[in-house]
Amino acid sequence: MFPNQVDLSGCHESTAVVNGLVTTVFVPIDDPTTRALDSTADDSLLDRWVQQTHKDLDTLDPDTACWSWHGPLNAKGYGLIHATRDITADRYFSVGAHVAAWTIEHGTVPRWALIDGRLHRVVLDHACCGLNATCAGGSACRHRRCQNTGHLELVTNAENVARGKGRHGERAMLVAARSRRRRRELGLSV
Repeated sequence: MFPNQVDLSGCHESTAVVNGLVTTVFVPIDDPTTRALDSTADDSLLDRWVQQTHKDLDTLDPDTACWSWHGPLNAKGYGLIHATRDITADRYFSVGAHVAAWTIEHGTVPRWALIDGRLHRVVLDHACCGLNATCAGGSACRHRRCQNTGHLELVTNAENVARGKGRHGERAMLVAARSRRRRRELGLSV
């Protein structure tokens, strides 16, 4: 086991760019999003994603080039697509539309990254939000609807929180700066 005691038995090792660095990542072997996208049980999932994403591509905002999701949203403002898990049991689950976009383009989203000998949770971040200083963030953030995989990037959960525009983001930036300073003092990589 690694220092943070995470069970990686259901993952395979690969490499990816996380926080702008090429690093070892751990990708789930049996990911429900990938299974749903590959499943013959729900042939229309990919078609529905394309329809809801590309509905108004000719009316894109030329400044952002975001592909806005036009389907249902969750309480935090992220696009949702409903997928069939098991057609015989008639059970459904929701997939983040941006996660579906990433999975279609790049494959399964890694779950963990090994950085400086420690495992870090990996998430997808909408980089287009950080480029817009007028965006207040939160559930009203229109960038959370973006499906353009060129605007999505893999980051650690800590980095994602630090990029946030609310009080949690401000606190995370202070903690990260203190951590980087302490690591420099100890002669560890920053």
